[in-house]
Amino acid sequence: MTLGKSYNILRSEIDQLLIRKIGISGFPATLVEPIKYIFVNKGKKVRAILLAESCALFGIHYTKILQIALALECIHTYSLIHDDLPAMDDDDYRRGELTLHKKYDEATAILVGDALISLAFELISGEKDLSAECRVKLINNLALYSGGKGMVGGQMLDLRLNPAEASIESIKKMQQMKTGDLFCFAFTAGPIIAGSGSDDEEKLFAFGKLFGLIFQISDDLIDVESTLTEAGKSVNKDQKMDKATYVDHYGIEEAKKLMQNYIKEAKVILEKYGSKARPLITLCESLPNRRS
Repeated sequence: MTLGKSYNILRSEIDQLLIRKIGISGFPATLVEPIKYIFVNKGKKVRAILLAESCALFGIHYTKILQIALALECIHTYSLIHDDLPAMDDDDYRRGELTLHKKYDEATAILVGDALISLAFELISGEKDLSAECRVKLINNLALYSGGKGMVGGQMLDLRLNPAEASIESIKKMQQMKTGDLFCFAFTAGPIIAGSGSDDEEKLFAFGKLFGLIFQISDDLIDVESTLTEAGKSVNKDQKMDKATYVDHYGIEEAKKLMQNYIKEAKVILEKYGSKARPLITLCESLPNRRS
């Protein structure tokens, strides 16, 4: 699989898999409909694409890992739903439409997020084409990278970090946890599923950390350089909420230079994989130009 034409195919297949899974889940209709609203035909499904490309490095076709990719997107989507709540980022728009708590209500948004968390782990545990050992490792990693030591912990740091007191080290740690750790899950899933060994896991974990920083800097730049129409979400939020970011710390131009340096470091890590890594390199190189 390569990024580009196959992207829409994978996104569609993940959407259809979600529809099938929640259709037989026993979820009440009042939960099913808001899940479809926030997930189906929404978002770029970037993390699923990256997981598929990680598996492709080891000759694993994306159709073999759809449930794992969907699980990752469930966790990511739940995090967006909860981040958008008034108690945190208080956003009105996400993926070009009203956020879930604006479309429905706060209680529904919280419960949809909760349902997506449990569904994610159900999907991985139920993937019978993978060994029990592989499933346990994936479940452990997803719990680790999305929990208090990872994404959730990073979000807490983001809420509490004072820009006036923030060091570049504290900003980097916060962004690696908040954004980078889910990318680490995506990239390490390939060698875990392939059983290729710890060397590949370590390399792709390091790549995931760098990719997360690159992605987050590009996201921070979108906040100051894009419009609501382009971004599909509220912009200029970081400054309004007095958040610590690379852009706040360095300024726009220096943040862009730092992003290019991280891209160079990331490309070096992928040299081992030769032409198979070209889609990942291309995506890395495209991040400075993203507008949403």
